[in-house]
Amino acid sequence: MSTQTPDPADVPAPAPSVPPTRVDPLARAGSEVLGGPAGRRLGGDGPWWVRALPVSVLLAAVAFAVGAVTKHHCRAQGWNSPDQFVHACYSDLPVVYTSSGLASGLGPYADGVSLDQPPVTAVLAWLVARVVPHEVTVAAQRAYFDVAAVLLLLAALTVVVAVRAMTGRRRGWDTVLLAVSPVLVLTSLLSFDLVAVALATAGLACWARRRPVAAGVLLGLAVAARTYPVLLLVAIVLLAVRSGRRRAAGVTVAVAAGAWAAVNVPFALADADAWAGFAGAFLAQRAGYGSPWVLPQLVQQAVGASGATGLPGGAVVVLTLGAWVVWTLLVAVFVLWAPRRPRLVQVAFLLVAGCCVLGAAFPPQASLWLLPLAVLAVPRWRDHLLWWAAEAAYFGAVWAFIAGQANTDRALPPELYALVLLARLAAVAWLVVQVVRDVRHPVDDPVRATRGLDDPSGGDFDRAPDALVVRVA
Repeated sequence: MSTQTPDPADVPAPAPSVPPTRVDPLARAGSEVLGGPAGRRLGGDGPWWVRALPVSVLLAAVAFAVGAVTKHHCRAQGWNSPDQFVHACYSDLPVVYTSSGLASGLGPYADGVSLDQPPVTAVLAWLVARVVPHEVTVAAQRAYFDVAAVLLLLAALTVVVAVRAMTGRRRGWDTVLLAVSPVLVLTSLLSFDLVAVALATAGLACWARRRPVAAGVLLGLAVAARTYPVLLLVAIVLLAVRSGRRRAAGVTVAVAAGAWAAVNVPFALADADAWAGFAGAFLAQRAGYGSPWVLPQLVQQAVGASGATGLPGGAVVVLTLGAWVVWTLLVAVFVLWAPRRPRLVQVAFLLVAGCCVLGAAFPPQASLWLLPLAVLAVPRWRDHLLWWAAEAAYFGAVWAFIAGQANTDRALPPELYALVLLARLAAVAWLVVQVVRDVRHPVDDPVRATRGLDDPSGGDFDRAPDALVVRVA
């Protein structure tokens, strides 16, 4: 049997990328400020430096730098209350360093250290502390913040590269939605959450490239850094059930469990109480900022009730866990019922959005969990602009409200804070509605409406036939 090498002239050229200014009405209208829609040279036909990935990396670096500039007041004067809230430059990074015991040179789970963080995040916080002065001073806070900022910049760029790997050849310019997002500008330096987001997004990128073992390792480490990535594994399992492609999904879940155990078991054996501190903190918490469960307390404050405490802590935990279970079941039914198999990132976004909106707290940095998933699941500029506006408004409102707890002369009224909080939740709910609509009507999905694309981030699920579909009367 002989083989014949095909003539290069007979091999079809790869389909060109699709800049959003050609297919998105809002992006096209906005491009008029910069000279009009993208032409032939901005994309696959132009030099490498004007292609989607280099441009997105550059824009993300600029966005990160702008975010660092917004912390200048605190970096110069120190992170002191209520000043850090009045100037909206608060960050967990230096505050936790000087308040947790790390500044004394103690380990991540040593006696006297209170991080309440999963192991990967706790160890990372400790490693940064090892290279800065062990003292409770403004200079030590600044040094800790600067070192952490370098690591978080690398994490942000990793997220950009991973998202680009999942967009598919023709949708590469969707990555710009991530690079210019105010969510990245405002929240990337609030905590180490961006590291977990980078691990989780890189894990999904490996899944998209059909590397289940690498995906499992990265997703397992992501769960060991921040718990939410377990929902990405749930999304993979749900689509494995629908498509019948269970082998790769099983490998990824098993490897993820092994990676998580490899990180967690040594700490659990060394000091179980210290290791379980972050879980205990969840079970003991009351309703936090950003959560719908804090609204009763805001109502009490608005009507002038003395000693307003809102819902009891136990009730908040029960409501949160119950809401998460119900939402996960609803998403599972939707995945198995939808007329066409949803894309992986659509399912992941639905699960993570429910976790955020229904959680006991929804801090500003938790929006980073949603950012790469939203870019891939809902690549429409109109929808992102609505979400960005709500996130920016909430970012200012929450710090003003917290500052008002100590300085009533500059307080934000609880009813106004509640209104902005509801607007933020509504913006996330709007993105959820758009995902549901796109799944039910694939012709409206910008990705599936692009010729030749089914589920570019789906890995084994891409172009897979259905094995199980549930029909609900």
